[in-house]
Amino acid sequence: MRVNCGLLALLVLGSLRYGLASDYYSSITGLEQLLHTEHILMSDLSSQLDVAKNVLLHLERELSAIKVEHALAAKGLENYLTNPVNIYRLMKRLHTDWQQLDSRVQQMSRQLRFNITQHDGLSFPSQEDVDGAALALVRLQSTYKLDVAQVAAGILNGIKYGTDMSWQDCFVLGQQLFEMEDYNNTKVWLRESMERLRRHQPRPTTPEPALLNSMEMVAQSLFRMGDFDTAYELSQRVLELDPSRIRNWHLGDKAANVVHDEGDDGAHQRHAAGYRLSQEFNHYEKVCRGEVSPSAAQQRLLRCRYTRGRHAYRVLAPFKLEEHNHDPLVVSYHDMLRPQQIDELREMAVPHMQRSTVNPLPGGQRMKSAFRVSKNAWLPYNTHPMMGRMLRDVGDATGLDMTYCEQLQVANYGVGGHYEPHWDFFRDTRHYPAAEGNRIATAIFYLSDVEQGGATAFPFLNFGVRPQLGNILFWYNLHRSSDKDYRTKHAGCPVLKGSKWIANIWIHEATQTFARPCDVFRDNEVSVGYDIIK
Repeated sequence: MRVNCGLLALLVLGSLRYGLASDYYSSITGLEQLLHTEHILMSDLSSQLDVAKNVLLHLERELSAIKVEHALAAKGLENYLTNPVNIYRLMKRLHTDWQQLDSRVQQMSRQLRFNITQHDGLSFPSQEDVDGAALALVRLQSTYKLDVAQVAAGILNGIKYGTDMSWQDCFVLGQQLFEMEDYNNTKVWLRESMERLRRHQPRPTTPEPALLNSMEMVAQSLFRMGDFDTAYELSQRVLELDPSRIRNWHLGDKAANVVHDEGDDGAHQRHAAGYRLSQEFNHYEKVCRGEVSPSAAQQRLLRCRYTRGRHAYRVLAPFKLEEHNHDPLVVSYHDMLRPQQIDELREMAVPHMQRSTVNPLPGGQRMKSAFRVSKNAWLPYNTHPMMGRMLRDVGDATGLDMTYCEQLQVANYGVGGHYEPHWDFFRDTRHYPAAEGNRIATAIFYLSDVEQGGATAFPFLNFGVRPQLGNILFWYNLHRSSDKDYRTKHAGCPVLKGSKWIANIWIHEATQTFARPCDVFRDNEVSVGYDIIK
């Protein structure tokens, strides 16, 4: 990498050429002026070279750090890409850091041909992607009670998975959270950024002016919000990095001048935000962390056993059944799919994957939501004979009639991906055809193991089921009387480390009269009251 000194020299010579002529040789005074002129030019050129060297040194350090990340990824791509810290930093690098590197190189020399816009076919994350990665980190931090310093160090639940976040990474994350008005998490990430900056050795080079401007803006807004300690510490770090800057407390206050543009999904987002502050949501997070469990008396009644279902063939090859709960019934069937079948199913789904959506109102437009962060694909059962066999196996194991089932939904939850507590049955009859009835039962095929997190949690039943490759998780959503069983509210806990793949089959109640007949009396009283958020 060469610095374009030739251009600078031509400019210098041009300025001398068009300067006033003088007989400098006629006196020593004139020669002293020339020597002084050359000294100024030498100092200027030396200064320019020092700047170029510093830029090159900084670029080399940045490039070396990125090479370290790719070396780690080469050792295990899936392991690397299922680390939430790695994902956030990758998003940040491609969305922000590479733009800054490109700008530095372009400014340093026109002879350098590096330009990230000259490459076709490359993928770059959008701002929405970067914000999503930031929210995933915060979601994991909140759900699993992770220490911010440990997350920044690449440590998840005591296990070191990757390299540390830099102080700049932590600051940019804090700034993102500030822009998203998550002020509590803004403070902890900014403090972690400042702590990492304080410990940084050797002393960091002066950051880009844009970063310093952002630090000043956030500091001043925090000051107006009343967080004087964080604001003061942040402003002091700005002055340490660039002593020539003078604190200016006249910039606008974002917190005091926030314009709330809710858009079409404002009511849904408000409801979700309020729910996350409820005791019920707090209990759900405890289930995800494994802090609650059924009573000893309930667990003593649970068994692992063989069952033949309704098919005579299963006398010779019975299903392996694990009981999780009796009322409502929640069970697992082990080893229902082989790894090769799972690989084929995932390959068929990948080309059709789209961001999962929610439909809060009957007839309303489906929309993306932080309530549900995953991608899914809907596959007809005639796509491949294996899908028909999956449908048949669920029917054989449960005894249910599989005539009315929704298409197979294959879903993938990446790191931080989740689905907040919800019911699978429809509360409004306009959501399903009357001839098919409501969703009587759910069968989830687990198409992957998950290293940490990702359990299917049942908050009202006080347990969660960890994904296990090839297993089916099955439960009834309705009472025998066809009333909704509100105790079956469940959730996909955030994936802390790994990638969660599932395939959902939703079975409807039509034609189940003989497979699951109703009792003489309605049996829904036991679940009344579970539909109220506390």
